[in-house]
This record gives sequence, structure tokens and C-alpha cells, in this order.
Amino acid sequence: MAFKLGLFVCLLPVLANMATAEQDPAALSAAVKGINDFAVEFYLATAGHDEKKGNLLVSPLSASLATAMVNEGAVGETSNQIVKALHLPADKATRDSGFSALHDRLKNTKNVTLDVANKIFIEQSFKLKDDYLNTVRRVHQSEVEKSDFMKQPEQERVKINDWVAKSTNNKIKDLLQPNTITPLSRLVLINAVYFYGKWQNKFESYRTRPEDFFVTKDNPIKVDMMHMTETIGYAEIPELNAKAVELLYQGGDVAMQIILPNEKDGLAEMEQKLRTFDLSTIQFTKTKVALSLPKFKLETTIDLKKIYMKMGMTKMFSGADFSLMSDEPLEVSDAVQKTFMDVNEEGTEAAAATVIGIQLTSEMIYLGPITEMSVDRPFLLRLVKQDTPVFLGAVTRPPLSA
Repeated sequence: MAFKLGLFVCLLPVLANMATAEQDPAALSAAVKGINDFAVEFYLATAGHDEKKGNLLVSPLSASLATAMVNEGAVGETSNQIVKALHLPADKATRDSGFSALHDRLKNTKNVTLDVANKIFIEQSFKLKDDYLNTVRRVHQSEVEKSDFMKQPEQERVKINDWVAKSTNNKIKDLLQPNTITPLSRLVLINAVYFYGKWQNKFESYRTRPEDFFVTKDNPIKVDMMHMTETIGYAEIPELNAKAVELLYQGGDVAMQIILPNEKDGLAEMEQKLRTFDLSTIQFTKTKVALSLPKFKLETTIDLKKIYMKMGMTKMFSGADFSLMSDEPLEVSDAVQKTFMDVNEEGTEAAAATVIGIQLTSEMIYLGPITEMSVDRPFLLRLVKQDTPVFLGAVTRPPLSA
């Protein structure tokens, strides 16, 4: 008989400090590069799994942070698969230093709310190895709380959901469904992220009006389109047959990037080109832009177990080796991510939650012309803290105009 590990991760925009990053910039750079590489593969695997091809929002940062905590307890092929799929640094010392620095950097975010919290709920009769506990506390800054999964699984599920809701400003509710926690559950790992930020240059609400958004090139719908004319980051991306803008939030540490295909039906083709193009290399230039952008809300729930297995992480779910975590045989039973984002004239609010379960088994002056950019067709978005991708998504059908 083997235990199953229940890992639940709640995602929202994440924070990090600069002190550790300054001590080991190479390790931080390696961790951030890994998350950028993982982000596109994670997004494409999820988009490819969505037969409806609707709006999509994932948090590669939260998924990476949560799964990295799982990897701390893995050895052999179980760890090899996670390290490869997440593009983690191969060297454990570099991984630990990089993630520690990343958490520190993310905490050092100005003028917006960008909170991250890691927590492990552990069955009170179950013992984790000291080295594992020390690592998740020191590197991943995780709290640890004992729970009574064996005798009160439903009460503990409600308690965990309450913690997730509180950590995400009530944007992620009922993350764990009934019967997710059972008497066989031994461990629930959670990463919670919450973001709220106001634009550095806001959209004036009086300029918002119903306009066409082309769901397909022959199917326009009326949506509430926001407008601004400001000097912002702008880029032409011939490799993607696209253009992009970068909208900063107050403080300048966090930005939303909108990547718009040049063709009205060009999103699918652009997505495939992402396999050979690094979004983090886009060079934005300060440009006077007349921008039209729809208001939108996104909510996505993802079965991460299916996505992770598609990405090659199979051992953690069957035949896993988590011997650095415990002497008991463990495997991941469930993995779920839930995300939320609301973009309007004032700014953005975003949240997410990822769950992996383990249980016992059986600006500058610009004098040139104004560039126009109307986001009137399906597009990609990235919400980044400096060069770290927090959210990555696609808007294919904004809400209809009220």
C-alpha cells in the first residue's frame, strides 16, 4: 500500500526580494529562464487540451513554484521528469538559490499588491523528513500546519479552501471539491498568489464604448472597448507576424504585455510560432500609441494532472519515488489550477490556484507620428514581474457590451 500526496497550489501574481538575488544573480537568472521556457510549453499544452478553444489563463509561475516544492522530495526518474518539464536548473544548489532569490525579488514589488504564500497542510500522524521540511521552509518560504485528514477530511478540506479564499481576496473559492481530501491524504501543498494593480496610464472610462471584436474574421461581436493615447512600450514582431504593447502598472515593476496577431484569424498560427520564439526577448520601444483594448474577465480551471502527464511528468502520479520527503511510498493523486483576471479602465485584479494532491495509495517625450493599435481580434497576454511570467493567456471572446 502506498500513500498519495495531495498537493494543492493556489496561484496569484507572485513576489520576490532583491537581497538574495544580488548575492547569486546567476542562480536567479537560471530560475527565471526556466520559468519562461516552461511558460510557453505549459500554455500550449493547456491550449491544445481545450477543444472549445475559448479564453484561457494559466499561471506558469504558480505552477512552477508549487511543483518545485514537490520536486524537493523526489529522486530518480520522478525528479528527472519534473526537472526536464519545468526547465529547472539541473544542480540542486542552483535551484535552491534561484528560487530563494526569486521569492525575495517578488516580495520587493512597489505600488501594487503582489502577494505570494506557500503552505503545507500535513496529516498530524505523518512524518516528513527534516531535510525536506527545512528546504521548503528556507527556500520556498512555506508555512507548515498539521491537519487531521484521517478523522476529519471534510472539515480539513473546508479549512484549506478558506485559507485559499483569504489568500486570494476571495477570488478563488471552493478550490478543493468534496471528497478531494480523504483519510488517505497525507500532504497538501499550496502556493497562493494575488495581484491588484492600477495602470500607470489609465484608460478614461468616458472613452469606453461598444465596438467590434472579431471572434473570427467573419464574426464580429460588440464589446466594451477602452481607449488611450499615451507613450507606451510598442514592438513589431515579424517572427510572429504580430505587434505588441506593454502597459505598466504603478511602480513600474509589473507590466501587462498584449501580443496581437496582424491577421484577424492569426492567433492559432502565432501560437505555433511560440515554439521557436522567446516572448521574454521582445524589445519594446517608447512610442506614442492610440490603443484600443477590450475590457475582459477570464476564469479558467485546469486539470493539471492531464496537462503534466502530457508534458512528460508521469512518474509522480504512478510509481513515484518521494524518498527525500518520507520513507512511506507516496504519489501525487490530483493537480488542479484555477485562475481569475479582471482587466478594466483602472487596472487589473488577478488570482490563481494550483492543486497537486498526494495520498496513500492503493516614459519619455515623443515627437513622431502616433501609432494606432486596435486589439479587435483574439490576442495573447502576459503579466510579468520584471522578466518573470506570472500569467499567460489568450482572449478569444471578451464579454459582450453591456
